[in-house]
Amino acid sequence: MTELWMGLALLILTLVFVLLWPTLRGAGADSAATAGSKRDVLANLYREQQSELKAARESGALDDSQYAELEAEMARNLLAAEASGETAAPARRGRGLLLAVALLLPLAALGLYFGTGHYDDLALYRDIAASRQGVTDAATETRITRALKKHSENHPDDLTSRYALAQRLMVSGDMQGAVDAYRYVAEREPEAAGVRAELAQAMFFARGSKMDAEISGLVDRVLQAQPENGTALGLAGIAAFERGEHRAARDYWQRALDQLSPGSAAAQALEAGVARAEKALADAGEPVEPAAAKSEQPAAGPAITVRVTLAGGVDAEPDTPVFIYARGTDGPMPLAIVRLSAGQLPAEVVLDESRAMMPNRSIVGVDEVQLVARLAVRGDARPAPGDWQGEIDSLPKSKWDQPQRIAIDRKL
Repeated sequence: MTELWMGLALLILTLVFVLLWPTLRGAGADSAATAGSKRDVLANLYREQQSELKAARESGALDDSQYAELEAEMARNLLAAEASGETAAPARRGRGLLLAVALLLPLAALGLYFGTGHYDDLALYRDIAASRQGVTDAATETRITRALKKHSENHPDDLTSRYALAQRLMVSGDMQGAVDAYRYVAEREPEAAGVRAELAQAMFFARGSKMDAEISGLVDRVLQAQPENGTALGLAGIAAFERGEHRAARDYWQRALDQLSPGSAAAQALEAGVARAEKALADAGEPVEPAAAKSEQPAAGPAITVRVTLAGGVDAEPDTPVFIYARGTDGPMPLAIVRLSAGQLPAEVVLDESRAMMPNRSIVGVDEVQLVARLAVRGDARPAPGDWQGEIDSLPKSKWDQPQRIAIDRKL
């Protein structure tokens, strides 16, 4: 983007030069030629009149005093005529001012662009894009988080950046910072149930992995708006288990488990929770019937079907996470995401509104997406050096109903 602005500035300067140079050059040449011609005519006329005066004096038609008076008058007229040619100077100065303005305006615009902080915003966006591609180091990641904090302070209405900051703080272990950032977004987006679920999760970890009334209240609000929100279901199961409601805990965890791909770390944790709740029921002498079957009803609205494979030569442990997501062309945040493991590939997934991270940020609101499938070698949700990736750079909405294929074949 910076290169684009610099290129536009250079094009503007070039255009100004092309348009003004012929005019200035022609005007200067015409002015010089006109001035030179006028001086020659006046000089010739002066010499002719002086010759006539001398002839009149020699013939006796003029005496010496009359000759001197007329010659002085001719000299004054000549000087006045030459002085009139200086009136072209203001026009030349005006053309100089026009040229200066034409040259300074683009430079002033660039200065304003850099001075108002937009360059810093672009630098931040480029760093985030590099982080997304897994080509940043720890120092850059720290700089991104610091820049996001500063950007959020200077642009309090930019909730997308604040949400991205909350997620980064969560991943980095700054739970209280994540709580503050999530809370800021949730207070201004009361309908964003997904944000409230992540806020509740951050509060749970920040408070020593313990449930309390405030966290439970948030979870209840999320489940009222999104009954199948996996994060909220997991927390609801924890709260129910702590109250001794083992059957309710088992049911919450099973509903959350049904949304995950088998074999993932999150699925394994939920499976352990379900088993623990069922054991508690059995120990209490209560019947343990099978959990309700997972609903296979497809989500309404647009959906993208993607078949993901590992290219030959890409080796990974079976439990290595694989993130498959769609994101818009205006930012790095996924609009829909599915997590699998390397052992499940090849696999076919569906990206739709039910896979959105935020209810007001899904594939429903865009006309074009980028599809990415990433093998996270280190298990990190963010791209990192050593990961493998495949993508479809641009997929317009008109092709969403066509099956897509991605081979994970490029090392970051």
